[in-house]
Amino acid sequence: MRKKVFYGWWIVLSTNIICMLGFGTWLYSFGVFFKPMMVEFGWTRAMTSGAASLRSIEGGVAGPIVGWAVDKYGAQKVIIVGALISGFSFALMPLINSLLGFYLLYGILLSIGMSAMLYIPAFTVIAKWFRRRLSRALAVLAVGAGVGGLICAPTAAFMIKHFGWRFAFLAMGITILVVVIPLALVVKETPEEMGLRPDGDPAEDERSEGNSESSPERESSEALSVADYTLSQALASSPFWLLSFAFFCQSMVHSVIFVHAVPALNDVGISMEKAAFSIGLLSFVSVAGRLSFGYLGDYMDKRYLFMVSYTLMGVGALILLNARTMPVVYLFIALFGVGFGGNVPLMPAIRAEYFGRAAFGKIQGFMSPVTMIAGAIGPILAGYFFDKTGSYQTSFLLAGLLPFAAAVSIFFARPTKHPPEDSVGK
Repeated sequence: MRKKVFYGWWIVLSTNIICMLGFGTWLYSFGVFFKPMMVEFGWTRAMTSGAASLRSIEGGVAGPIVGWAVDKYGAQKVIIVGALISGFSFALMPLINSLLGFYLLYGILLSIGMSAMLYIPAFTVIAKWFRRRLSRALAVLAVGAGVGGLICAPTAAFMIKHFGWRFAFLAMGITILVVVIPLALVVKETPEEMGLRPDGDPAEDERSEGNSESSPERESSEALSVADYTLSQALASSPFWLLSFAFFCQSMVHSVIFVHAVPALNDVGISMEKAAFSIGLLSFVSVAGRLSFGYLGDYMDKRYLFMVSYTLMGVGALILLNARTMPVVYLFIALFGVGFGGNVPLMPAIRAEYFGRAAFGKIQGFMSPVTMIAGAIGPILAGYFFDKTGSYQTSFLLAGLLPFAAAVSIFFARPTKHPPEDSVGK
């Protein structure tokens, strides 16, 4: 008899497609809109980058609220609200005629919607459906964002070239509304509410009928399970802050690359179409890192995997310093893409491994401001340096060095066996 597919994988698939559209339009396509809007309105690069910085700030502010809402109301409701806000924000973008309007609509309102629609609810619900296979499930989820970049960035460039940036934004908004809301209905909060167990494991009584032996994988998983931390216990632990610093560094690097790589490549003579394809290809190449590192994360110390991914990111960003031809760009894409992709599934997996499931949404939400502040600083700082020097050399040099600082921090972020005693019960 054919074994039924565990329902958790349908949730992974639906959130995968949601993240494909969300990150493909919101994150990976921003650089494609950068120069057309800057030229039309006469903005500087720092001014245009300000929207991406606001995007990160607003995401950081919204993170704890979204995490709380997911834990209280459920991921499905939060995703639907986020899709409504995001879809209408994109659809209203053609109406902007000032920098303030751009900041309010794209930097704030759209960012609130995407915070509610994407990784916080997706990571939280998947962490409840999977334990042994969590890293693999998160890797499959993260593939969506990588594929989204390959599809959405070149598509946006095509629409901008033939129909203008306003049409491209409108098309994105309609797509979000039509596709995401039905997919959100697939999401169920916990396996227990459907009479299931995490990973699709049989119930205890079923497991004991005729066979009292557990698989080595299950025994290993149960032996390695950690106590569920409360939010206050997590905040009182050193791993929380060491992980946060590492994620701060990586977020700053991501933000600089994904906002400024397209205009930077265009500045050195690479066409806008090729530059847009490059950032899309980078996100697609990251799929290899997402899958391989996500799979390995179920078997190896995640700290060492992070260190490898950060090294690849750092070397890749340093190569971008001197990228003037497509072969060099492809080398940057290969190294940075795999490294960047590798840390995407590892972030929520290591949080779940260190702090448990019970307050996962709140803990992730309170870690978000740290990374979002970095994401806010990176783009506007890179734009400021360019406006002052006429070059991205300083920005890309910093982007190449920060991953190595993150690697050092993650190395010392060893898990604690028990929550801090002084915060128990708070």
